[in-house]
Amino acid sequence: MKYIRLFRLKSTLIYLFPFVLALSVGIQQTNDGIAHGVHYTWVTVLFAYLAYFMGSFFSSTLNFYADVPADALHDGFYKDQDISKQPFVTGEVSKAEGWVVMGITGTACVVFSFLVNLRFAAFMLGAVLLLGVLYSHPWFRFKEKPVIDIVTNATGAVLILIAGMAIVSSDYPPVIPIIFGWLFSAAMYMPSVANDEPFDKAAGYRTSAVVFGQKRLVQAMIPVVAVMIPVGIWGVLSSALNWEYRLFCLLGTGAAILATATVWLLFNPPHIELNPDFYLVPLAVLLLLYFIVAIVEMT
Repeated sequence: MKYIRLFRLKSTLIYLFPFVLALSVGIQQTNDGIAHGVHYTWVTVLFAYLAYFMGSFFSSTLNFYADVPADALHDGFYKDQDISKQPFVTGEVSKAEGWVVMGITGTACVVFSFLVNLRFAAFMLGAVLLLGVLYSHPWFRFKEKPVIDIVTNATGAVLILIAGMAIVSSDYPPVIPIIFGWLFSAAMYMPSVANDEPFDKAAGYRTSAVVFGQKRLVQAMIPVVAVMIPVGIWGVLSSALNWEYRLFCLLGTGAAILATATVWLLFNPPHIELNPDFYLVPLAVLLLLYFIVAIVEMT
């Protein structure tokens, strides 16, 4: 059970979404002769998933390892799990054990990535480097750098999108889902940073919410979503995009508008009193749809 909490399943599923989305589109495009395909098999796709999950496990473990000062103060509300009871805070996992876990999962991520192909390895390991090491490690701590904390997470999601495409194709995803995905990820990450402000501040961290304040960070969602909306409409109306991307642009635009409205309505400092499952469940359903599409396209 302690390792399941260390794995942070819900956060893992969030970043799995761009991975599966690009994979499903990539398989379809290579089958149709639209994209330049690379050799792949069921085994290499399995290795790609294993690389992703090992990389996510490594990143979440390092994040928990480094965030004990703030997590120990957290009240556990409105997060993917009660992080005040994360294994490094409770003592269920020692620092030495944590380094063993990170050593195993980090090595596994590298090995499985290279078993897919070099292009996939570059982007998958780049995402883990950014979202894991640079974001959390005490030497870098992008988490504690205003604006960069949000930019890091949005950029990491795009790297994972490109990695998903790289499993089956040497092409990049189209520019529209890349821009839309970056803006969507940035906007959706802001409420999480805002909710952590009291505990990050008490721990001496300098996140975007600590430096600019919760209210201003919540307000910043509006211009980001305002820029995202025309990009989303562009994507929905673009006949050059696969239906998977167009559906993501459609539902993502609606979800971002709804999220901005609900965050404002439910912002009761120091909390945005919104259950993350309100958005995680629909995301998981769409993720399952794209996963099934990928399997069907491979058969």
